[in-house]
Amino acid sequence: MSHSESPKASDQAVPAPLIAKWNLSTGEDTVAAHPFACSLDLPRLNTIFANFQQALGVTIALIDLQGKVLASSEWQHACLNFHRQQPGTLHNCLQSDTVLANQLLQQQQQAVYRCHNGLTDCAAPIRINGRHLANVFIGQFFQEPPDLAYFRQQAAENDFDQADYLDAIARIPIIPAQKVKPMLDLISTMAEQIAELSYNHSQSQQLLERVEQEVKRRTLELQMQNQILSLISQSAPLPYILEQLVLQIEQQYPGLICSVLLLDEKTGRLQHGAAPSLPEAYNRAVDGLKLGPMAGSCGAAAHSGEILIAEDLYTHPNWQAYRELVDLASIRSCWSIPIKDAGQRVLGTFGIYQRQPAKPDQTFTEKMQVFSNLAELAISRFNSAEKIRHMAFYDELTGLANRRLLDERLQQALASSRRSNRFGALLFLDLDNFKPVNDVYGHKTGDALLTAFASRLQQLVRQTDTVARLGGDEFIMLLVDLEPDATMARQQVELLLEKIRRALAQPFMLETPEQPVFNCHCSIGLSLYHGATDTADELLKRADQAMYQAKQLAGTQVCWSDAINLPDSALATTPFTP
Repeated sequence: MSHSESPKASDQAVPAPLIAKWNLSTGEDTVAAHPFACSLDLPRLNTIFANFQQALGVTIALIDLQGKVLASSEWQHACLNFHRQQPGTLHNCLQSDTVLANQLLQQQQQAVYRCHNGLTDCAAPIRINGRHLANVFIGQFFQEPPDLAYFRQQAAENDFDQADYLDAIARIPIIPAQKVKPMLDLISTMAEQIAELSYNHSQSQQLLERVEQEVKRRTLELQMQNQILSLISQSAPLPYILEQLVLQIEQQYPGLICSVLLLDEKTGRLQHGAAPSLPEAYNRAVDGLKLGPMAGSCGAAAHSGEILIAEDLYTHPNWQAYRELVDLASIRSCWSIPIKDAGQRVLGTFGIYQRQPAKPDQTFTEKMQVFSNLAELAISRFNSAEKIRHMAFYDELTGLANRRLLDERLQQALASSRRSNRFGALLFLDLDNFKPVNDVYGHKTGDALLTAFASRLQQLVRQTDTVARLGGDEFIMLLVDLEPDATMARQQVELLLEKIRRALAQPFMLETPEQPVFNCHCSIGLSLYHGATDTADELLKRADQAMYQAKQLAGTQVCWSDAINLPDSALATTPFTP
């Protein structure tokens, strides 16, 4: 048997040279390495081989298919310190190694070879679960008593110390030819069984570790999902839910950078949802991203409704227009999956970035769908809650505040008036002659007129003011934070009335099949209020009474009702003609 590094005489005390290399062939390796060696109980094999050597005198080694000695007994003194120290005899050793190795590769069965140095070597394949993974070598023995004259001549030819060499030859065991095969069968079978047991045990341990890791990872995923579902059920703010989802995924998968973009139905663009680990400048740059087949990963995924994998952002065509952003965020890959509701309507995108080129395997692609589903639950729940809230507080036809929201805004306005000592005003508006519109043109045209009228009113007030529809053709305009002086507050309202006059002076051209044109008139009842003296019910009652007073007059009229301590506390009627 051979070694790639020949030991010197001073190394004789070193047992079992396990790092030695078996010269598998004279050329390149022909069989791929197998990592099974890492799973073997090598100390146990070393001990067993050493015990066999003590019993039989033969050298035993387990060698992998790349020629590395995995376990062995000690080498014979004659081979280690004589044959492998001189070029001629070393050549004979290497030739024996090569012949045996090639026979095992070609025939996959036991092989016996008599070395030109006079010793016999044999080998047998080791199969683990049916796969040829290693070889057991038994050698450096005689099959018959040695011819001492031959070995004296060999000592002379190679300048060996004859006495020491012949003493080493005398220590080499003699194994009769008929016993070689049974010995080889016994040792190879035992080595194969021990190796297989060790290998299977190691594979079981590795499988168990993988299962434990998978269970731990899956447990963390379920905990994350439960926490997100809990936040959703508690109606936590959507930005907070999405941020927690992103952060927990990043914690479970270090190296990932996640983001959620939300699709704005009004603009058709993607808006920032959550991306706590991306630079703020990057988030600002992608906020408002247009959809399109070449709009990066997220814009393209939202456009197509399909997952988009950009393995390398430097080379992917979708990212050539965004190279500055790639360098800004130090990212090199981006995988984006659209977030869809049950009706397959795109709600946004879930993006995953990495700082090196990469693409997901099938398992992680399925996990991306799970992440997307969690985000969809949060977004859909939020949208549903917003829809329910809108239905509860806003008029379905016009989109204005309804009576319930008006009541809340009235209470807030009165409280604010008490704190600030400022006046406010409430305008009660009623469209004149609206019923004939429904009768002549139908309710669809009537609804269109109400919607157009509401839109004009909404454009006349500040964001802090409220325009509400009480029902039918009755509307309320609630003005807040007017001047502390009643006269000046009334003047402010008069300015609004002028705006209303100009707005109503423009005819309403409705986009209906008949395309009718209407010139509208309305009756308006007004009342100033102050939180220190008024209540919501009293305020609405006063404005309502003033509106009915105005309705008694022809054309569009405005009536003031001032029940608080104002210069004109009685009901006053002021003609108002648009």
